Amino acid sequence: MDRKDYLWEGHRQLNDQNYYTKLDRPIYKDTIPVVNKILLSLYNKKFINHKQMTYLQGNKEPRMRRFYLLPKIHKKRESWSLPYCIPPGRPIVSDCESETYRTAEFIDYYLNPLSILHQRYIKDTFHFVEIIKNIVPPSAFLFSLDVTALYTNIQTAEGLLAVRNIFQKYPNSKRPEKELLQLLEINLTKNDFEFDDQYFLQTRGTAMGKRFAPAYANIFMAEWEEKALAACDKKPLYYFRFLDDIWGIWEYSIEDFEQFMLTLNGQRDSIKLTSTINRDSIDFLDTTTFKGDDFSSTHRLDVKVFF
Repeated sequence: MDRKDYLWEGHRQLNDQNYYTKLDRPIYKDTIPVVNKILLSLYNKKFINHKQMTYLQGNKEPRMRRFYLLPKIHKKRESWSLPYCIPPGRPIVSDCESETYRTAEFIDYYLNPLSILHQRYIKDTFHFVEIIKNIVPPSAFLFSLDVTALYTNIQTAEGLLAVRNIFQKYPNSKRPEKELLQLLEINLTKNDFEFDDQYFLQTRGTAMGKRFAPAYANIFMAEWEEKALAACDKKPLYYFRFLDDIWGIWEYSIEDFEQFMLTLNGQRDSIKLTSTINRDSIDFLDTTTFKGDDFSSTHRLDVKVFF
């Protein structure tokens, strides 16, 4: 990409006041004493020792977070900015050695084990392929769903509530829940960064780049889909999810599937899904799931690498 096009796409996203606000100066140094006070509370309550507290405090001169883009060159040209010129960018905020970088690691230590406990969890492609091997579906539709911009669309209050709820669901006396929620809120609401010599604050969602972001999103989605699926009159025969990507089998009509999608997309204004449904083949992650030549006799799905 030409540099001016890259900067144009970055500013196009950062000018969206639903997600970002411009700052006159960075605020990350103001966050340091707040974080240190929480870490001292963890130390006094004996959740961490002195060495761990020093580690979590990080560098005395933390690094300013930096915003950058990963151009989505795989997206259809019709969706590119300034049509056919600039691919949309996936926004990343580099958190490395920031004032909250190591507390994000601390949060992830507790959230990650909880995030994989839901029954629809997919770990990776290999796990997905193992699941497929054990499925013997009827002659039904295959479908995939994608949550639009999941990370940046999780409302902070709703995300914190989902984490609080999963703490209650899986109690653990050795987990410092009060301090974890405080640190999580700081990581979500004090996420200022630099781009093109200007300063911004993310005001909604979590940044891709936070260590706990996948686990946090997984916990939020697990709670969301429990309520969303309960609201549906007709449900998928199979439904599995890898973060914001969903795969399933639909045994009803296309009209019923459209109603299913309307119900899902009507649950929360911030969470919207796009869908693909096909009788014979569906792309999911880096695989193509399809009904091969012997499906009529074996009723087992085949999987190949998606290009």
